[in-house]
Amino acid sequence: MNPRIPLFSLGLLLAVTGPCLTPTLEARTWTSNDGKPLQAIFLGIEGGNFKFRLQNGNQISVPKDRFIKADQEAAERLARIGDDSFTKASARQIDTALAVTLKKNGYNSFNEPLPDDLFVRRVYLDIIGRIPTREEFLAFAENARPDKREALIDELLLSPGFSSNLFNYFADMFRLHGSDFDNGIRMDPYVNWWREQLEANVPYHEIVSAMLTAKGNVGQNPASGFLLRDTGMEFDAFANFGQVMLGIDISCAQCHDHPFDEWTQGDFYEMAAFFGNTQRSLGYRPASGMMGGGKIEMPNAPAGWRDAFNSWAVSSKGIVLEGNQDNQFKFFVAALGWNITDNEALETVLPHDFIGQGGKPNEVAKPRTLIGEAAKLGGKTRREAISDWLKSPANPRFALVIANRMWGRAFGRAILEPVNDFSDDEIKRASQPEVLKYIESEMRRVNYDLREFMRILYNTRAYQSIASLEEPDLTKAYYFSGPVLRRMRAEQAWDSMMVLAHGADIDKKTGGDGSFYKKILDIDFNTASNDEVWRHYEMWQNLRGGQAAMAMVSESGDDYSPVIMNDTNLRASQLPQPAPAASMLDTFGQSDRRITDDHNYDGSVPQVLALMNGAVTQQLTGVSSKIVSDLDALDGPDDKVRGVFSTLLNRFPSKDELDLGIGMIEDFGEEGISDLAWALMNSPEFLFIQ
Repeated sequence: MNPRIPLFSLGLLLAVTGPCLTPTLEARTWTSNDGKPLQAIFLGIEGGNFKFRLQNGNQISVPKDRFIKADQEAAERLARIGDDSFTKASARQIDTALAVTLKKNGYNSFNEPLPDDLFVRRVYLDIIGRIPTREEFLAFAENARPDKREALIDELLLSPGFSSNLFNYFADMFRLHGSDFDNGIRMDPYVNWWREQLEANVPYHEIVSAMLTAKGNVGQNPASGFLLRDTGMEFDAFANFGQVMLGIDISCAQCHDHPFDEWTQGDFYEMAAFFGNTQRSLGYRPASGMMGGGKIEMPNAPAGWRDAFNSWAVSSKGIVLEGNQDNQFKFFVAALGWNITDNEALETVLPHDFIGQGGKPNEVAKPRTLIGEAAKLGGKTRREAISDWLKSPANPRFALVIANRMWGRAFGRAILEPVNDFSDDEIKRASQPEVLKYIESEMRRVNYDLREFMRILYNTRAYQSIASLEEPDLTKAYYFSGPVLRRMRAEQAWDSMMVLAHGADIDKKTGGDGSFYKKILDIDFNTASNDEVWRHYEMWQNLRGGQAAMAMVSESGDDYSPVIMNDTNLRASQLPQPAPAASMLDTFGQSDRRITDDHNYDGSVPQVLALMNGAVTQQLTGVSSKIVSDLDALDGPDDKVRGVFSTLLNRFPSKDELDLGIGMIEDFGEEGISDLAWALMNSPEFLFIQ
């Protein structure tokens, strides 16, 4: 690691940009073939012309061959991701605000700027969740263009790896689990729906709104999986809603007034009442007797549908409903009935031992929001009202929570920690209060476009600084002179090993998508005949357990023979969710998806053994491995040593490291290369993001 040398003084930075939190927009300067500059906002490509907006607001169109090659390449990139003038202005503003607070607290500068080798490794890991290949590393290292960093950031944000890596974060945050449910019911279509939303870069507030207002089962509407996730534990589901959407852990107020915060027991039930008339299954069981009212026999179906279908199955197909026979049929009907609907007969009832303010035991709780303006119910369902309230500009928490979380993804630590539970007082006492306000407003400005928001953060000088080496202490303020040093997530480690074993094409490989299971449950109860529903039951019988996660609809149209994806050489996001116990992903800390944000970075003996002697390590570092075979084309021991370093650590070796590696090859030949690869993979440098 290089000695710490400040890029610039904070005083100079402030003198140039000023402390104001209003971005100063500086349009990109485009250069013609004869050297003439054009300062303008890029709008897109139309035919063979580039479209621009000038500073006076006028739009012009210029033939693309009028510009230098570098600008033509930049235009092709910006046409896919958007002009970066606002991106850079926002990044500068964040750096300015950070610099002000850093100077107030005794810092002279940000950390030393990242050299190219650390930069390329970090952005690959942070943006697409894996290390770069040797070819990708060398392509960046040998690129002399001054804008190569911003170009690489954009290219990675546009790649499939971006949504794959982002999925891993939200899978932990929203506890995406394919199989942790009763009666064989699965949520794989919901898991895949998340993949699709992120691949399409759907704005975050639209994803949330779709989940909160969904109706039907996961076959009819996969977004319903969010509310179906905790069927039978409705109050636990609401407590989770508070953590991920509002950054408030109100769970203990279910039983008594919060001992350390302002929330009362009454607050809990009044907010939970927005979901009080949401029916989640045909086998609806009141949560500890706290929800009362009539239950719909089969949600979103005509009255009597379930009984009529069961009677038909008994008389026409010989189904036996009593005892333990035909359990698969019972599981099938139950899966159809895990089905979200609004049932006005249901209410949230205060518990019999209610001791809080705002009501009496066994009274019906009326819906009321915890913070901000009241949700407007007029003409809306309760879930529609809470969805509109959540994403309203007047809501003081929603944009703040997701902006703070995304900041934590980039810097290894959020401005407010823990991200799922912080008070208004902690917001006021944040280490970087102006930055916090600014990124909240930027999240709204970009309309919850997470790709554009992360693009801003990755372009900051603060992010492109050497990581701070101090162990994070959540009891002390951190002012973000740079990101914190952190270990790879389990998924980053797995995906990095997959790219070492299979190359960059691993980003394009997809696994099972649960589409067969989705098709089974996608039944229109109002129009489907009993024979049609029975056909779906016969499809159901072709699935067994975890096969549902990897089962896909056959392209041949054969509904009875699903395509089962058994390939495990996939990125973590494409595997069944979550990984099984004792797998490499589980060993390195992937959450079991039972608790929000439960991924961990703790080291363990099983992790050491997995890296030293595990099957994946043996596959990657053996004498017949891809790492070793890829070096055959290189000339001489010195080039091969450089090749091993650039493959595994994405940097060139020091002179001492080069000499040591050459000696290993001269002494042991191919086994020397294998031993060197093994040593680098087992070094701390491989697993850490600097």
